[in-house]
Amino acid sequence: MTQRSWFFDRPEIAALLFLTACQPPSSNTAQEAELAPPRYQVSCAESEECHESVALLVGLSGLREPTRCTAALIGSTTAVTAGHCVARELADGGACHDVWLGFAETPNQKSEWLGCSKVSAVSSQAETLLAPDYAVLQLRTVTARPALPLGRGALSTGDIVEMVSVTPDRFYDDVHEVRTRRCVVDGGDPSSPWSPIAPPTVRVLSSCPIHEGNSGAPVLDRQGRLRGLVHAGGPPFFAFGLMTESGRIPDEVAVD
Repeated sequence: MTQRSWFFDRPEIAALLFLTACQPPSSNTAQEAELAPPRYQVSCAESEECHESVALLVGLSGLREPTRCTAALIGSTTAVTAGHCVARELADGGACHDVWLGFAETPNQKSEWLGCSKVSAVSSQAETLLAPDYAVLQLRTVTARPALPLGRGALSTGDIVEMVSVTPDRFYDDVHEVRTRRCVVDGGDPSSPWSPIAPPTVRVLSSCPIHEGNSGAPVLDRQGRLRGLVHAGGPPFFAFGLMTESGRIPDEVAVD
């Protein structure tokens, strides 16, 4: 996935932000399996409780290799991800038959690959990482996996949240794990160094390293409600990311 860059002018936070890439699938039927890349694996990280609603998203229309991101269910046939993860599909009218969502096996759910039908809603494609960046996907089949409830309203600076992402293995490109990280919400406070930068619809996550493949990762509050989607991150030693608040997702497409 082509990455865009954005620089901040203030020296104390001058850091290169990058859009993270995405990931691939395999399917429920023999016909679908022929369309899905068989080499990718999605599993639960050891010693972690694997989140059943979070998937590896793969776009097969990439020029050189599949686009790989993270996606999350918000309904039995509806998922959300970062908008730049399906940029090629949007340029082709919104049909997303080359996009797949792969879920790891958990104690309650078998591994599952679901195909995408269309992009039903998307944020405006602004050329800045400080703009909201989301896409709502309609899936081709119904899944019994639980959907994430949507949380509305603003998060407060200092709130502890969890980012659930699909992260590729450092050594094996075809292996991916569902992982959970705790992050701190920053910005939105006049005393915060981020307040002159982040607009109200985008929040900064600190103490939260973002890796390639994490774009579209859901950010959950203490009640397990979806409060945002990761769409960009800084260098690992800065350990911060940007998320689009879930309140940007249109109400009419938020549920099936």
